Amino acid sequence: MRRDVLILALVSLLAGSCAEKLDLSQFPEVKATDQRSIEYLPILPEWRGFSAPEDVLVGFDELVYVADTQNDRVVMLDVNGDVLSYSQTIRRPVAVAQDRRLDLLVVGRKDTVLSGVPVALAAVFRLRMYPVNHRIELATPEAVVIHPLYILGKTPRVSDSSAYFTGVATMADNEYYVTRRGPENATITQLGGPDNNILRFSANDQLITPLTSFLTATGTGKASANDLTSITTYAAPPQRATVDTRKSFIVTLKGQNSFRVQGMMYFATREDIGYVTEPNFEVMDTSQAHRFLYDCNPTDGILGSCFVQPEDVTYTDDTGFIFVVDAAKDSVYQFTSNGFEGIRPPAFSSELKNIIVSFGGTGSGPTQFRNPHGVAYYEADKILLVADTGNNRILRFKLSTDFQ
Repeated sequence: MRRDVLILALVSLLAGSCAEKLDLSQFPEVKATDQRSIEYLPILPEWRGFSAPEDVLVGFDELVYVADTQNDRVVMLDVNGDVLSYSQTIRRPVAVAQDRRLDLLVVGRKDTVLSGVPVALAAVFRLRMYPVNHRIELATPEAVVIHPLYILGKTPRVSDSSAYFTGVATMADNEYYVTRRGPENATITQLGGPDNNILRFSANDQLITPLTSFLTATGTGKASANDLTSITTYAAPPQRATVDTRKSFIVTLKGQNSFRVQGMMYFATREDIGYVTEPNFEVMDTSQAHRFLYDCNPTDGILGSCFVQPEDVTYTDDTGFIFVVDAAKDSVYQFTSNGFEGIRPPAFSSELKNIIVSFGGTGSGPTQFRNPHGVAYYEADKILLVADTGNNRILRFKLSTDFQ
């Protein structure tokens, strides 16, 4: 009986629908689904208490280190931003790296006297953390590299104080690179090579070689060391057995050049070893991306990046992203490992090309910068950190699609 009643009700409804049109106004309006915004979002609060910080590092120990430049120290923090301790005095630290022994390498200046004249020479300080139970305040900064004392046969002069170390980056085997800039670049035959150079050191702080043969000191194209500002390798933290063993690297430079972020690939054969420009960055597929590391405007017919004063670069092992901070443009740029700007479109996006998530602008807002000089990445939480030098702070960001 109940089944018959249901059938009669259905027939009646169908008959009614034939007699008069369905009034759609009885139903609520359904709005078109908005696409989820894809961008880097700020994480608050800001980290303050610094004076013109020029670098930030997430180390192999997954702690954060800030080159607190004008305060002449390195600050150790946990990933929540709580200050754990401060280093002993290091004159004008501008770059920080950590090797896999968990030693810190800090680029700064070393005060000394030459020919009766007080000068400050470029130096790399080593802080040996293991013997002091990882208490940075107890680690004595040891000047293991002082310019130009690491160059065999070179006598220090007062003019050597015009050379600067600007960046340091470690490799999986604890060797490391140091970027150097200075005014003496007229000849490649001078001891130690031209001032504009990249130096490769052993794990025990001995100079292996300057890369003079593979770079042009004042070049305006690729394979240039024209006013270098930073360097990063592919040996990215955290500590694990699969840390990338490549000796290739990416550098930033602010000298007159069409390519102010450059990649160099290390090669070793039975006959030779050396460095060549990174071939991956040479490929620019406009069907996949709008802009590229080596060309920010593929439609103008002029090959060249749009950086003005890139001050730091870092590589992320989990996503293969390359991040660059440009102090003149007050911006952070993101690229894939092959130099395509942006991220691949997620499933919910209608985009066919990489979605650009680079951001910034001049100011003191949560996504603005003044003269940023450092960038780092915390893999566990996919957090980007930026040393916002002119605003005396460290800012953190996370891609909107990475929030749970």
